[in-house]
Amino acid sequence: MDFHSVLGGIVSGSDLRPLWVVMITLAAGASRGFSGFGSGMIFIPLVSVLYSPLLAIVLLFVIDFICTTPMLPPHFRNCNWREVLPLLVASSITFPLGLYFLTRLDPVIVRWCISLFIGFMVVVMVSGWRYRATPTAPTVLGIGGLSGFVSGAIGTGGSLIVLFWLGSQARAARVRSNIFAYFGLFGVVNAIGYWLNGMMTRDVLIAALVLLPVYLVPIFLGQHIFNRSSDAIYRRVSLTFCGAVSLITLPLWERLGF
Repeated sequence: MDFHSVLGGIVSGSDLRPLWVVMITLAAGASRGFSGFGSGMIFIPLVSVLYSPLLAIVLLFVIDFICTTPMLPPHFRNCNWREVLPLLVASSITFPLGLYFLTRLDPVIVRWCISLFIGFMVVVMVSGWRYRATPTAPTVLGIGGLSGFVSGAIGTGGSLIVLFWLGSQARAARVRSNIFAYFGLFGVVNAIGYWLNGMMTRDVLIAALVLLPVYLVPIFLGQHIFNRSSDAIYRRVSLTFCGAVSLITLPLWERLGF
């Protein structure tokens, strides 16, 4: 993404994709604000159609990392490091392997994987399934490793960690702090991986800064709506929207001429 050519395309009307990215960012921020999830499940597949999976994944990472970093200190104090660190270590080991696939596979194949994985996760979330068994060390390392690989390959592996911890017997506040602490530190691993692979370019950083307020405003509005409305209704709306996104972004439709 060359920032100057993007601006030129908007001004001339020859390339309206950046305006679509703005609208997608608004939708992703709104979902994150009123349901607490869904930003990656909306942003990554849709922007992958407009540009590429690689750009979509790195762009959302930068935006979300900037937004969440100021929130981390209290969660670092309140989390259970004995639960966070094993998952973090396992996912950090497998993340480069996933990133290897992302940077070398055909983008169409990556898009197939993104859409199908998001569709699968939507079905799991709608079903209400949670991992409620007492986790053994191999289970924890396996979930962490799988999440790290999926995060590297298609950028959406974090949902596996969230589902794993939601089934925990720990207090909700402790679970929330665990999730924030894990993603905060895993974000550093992401940043290093993207930087070493030449994915964290100047133009991506500029685009992320431009989109940052577009992402933040609907988050605050979404939180305001959530505080006045039913959690169940908005989770249902978000999951329905994410499911629809996973279907409409399947490369199948392009092959059929849609």
